[in-house]
Amino acid sequence: MDAREDLPKISVETEQDWRRLQRNISTAFLDRLDLELESQGVSQDRESFQPHINQFLDTLFAITRPNLRINGRTTEEPYDDDEGMEPFDEALDRHIWSLSDQRLKWDREIGGRRRTRPTEVEAMIQGVYTQHRDVDMNIDANQESYLSDLDGSQLDPAIEETFVNAVTMSAQLSQSISMQYERANRFSAVSTEVKALKP
Repeated sequence: MDAREDLPKISVETEQDWRRLQRNISTAFLDRLDLELESQGVSQDRESFQPHINQFLDTLFAITRPNLRINGRTTEEPYDDDEGMEPFDEALDRHIWSLSDQRLKWDREIGGRRRTRPTEVEAMIQGVYTQHRDVDMNIDANQESYLSDLDGSQLDPAIEETFVNAVTMSAQLSQSISMQYERANRFSAVSTEVKALKP
């Protein structure tokens, strides 16, 4: 069972501290009984009440025992105080629990972000894409209006010649690329065959 689900426990450092508390409670209880008996004028009956008082105190301490923590250990039956056992550090225990709570909080926050962040990113990308598409459409409309303003007689012959040269060079380049690609494939095939030959 998780210790955090339990009721708060009575914490004492040592078994001797618990025994001192028992003695103090017993003394206070007996003093109160003596006071009540004297006020009623029957102080001679104390001896007849003594066994019942002792039984009540024993039952009280037995009921209290499961809710007691001595040196950080829950005790339901008495045990000898271990000399070699180091004292329980209550501050360290609280610090560990607070770190655990903080870790759970961060896990919850990260889980929430994992659920919401992808939709936010998708919406942002969609918005950027829409903006780019609108800008491209505006540029296309502007270019069409600019090109419609130009007629064939207004083109500069030097620009036209450069354009023709670029088109012919691109055709030559595409042929050269395909030839170079074939050569590279043949080279890799020959290279693997040569490597496969045993000396």
